[in-house]
Amino acid sequence: MIAALGWTKVAGTFLIELAKATLDTIKAVLGAQERLKPAILAVPLDVRSPEGITLLANMISLTPGTTSLDVSADCRTLYVHALHSPDTEATITGIKATLERRAQEVLP
Repeated sequence: MIAALGWTKVAGTFLIELAKATLDTIKAVLGAQERLKPAILAVPLDVRSPEGITLLANMISLTPGTTSLDVSADCRTLYVHALHSPDTEATITGIKATLERRAQEVLP
């Protein structure tokens, strides 16, 4: 029962982040292209299991405007491309506070 609740939270969080990212991507694409601030982000990982890292990387890649690129050899950093990230620290904090937190709850 507890596992089902955890996975429900993962799905709900992902759907919310998906909706927000879709709107942000639409705005970015329809806006002035010179205003885009793409970035490669080094996201420090708290999730440790290979399955948890895979879940997080897949949720990031399925979210419009972001793509998981690679995981460091020590599995402590996930590299992510963001289409528009004017504040890289805020973007990293957002990933960690939403998607990573939920992934860690079900696959630590």
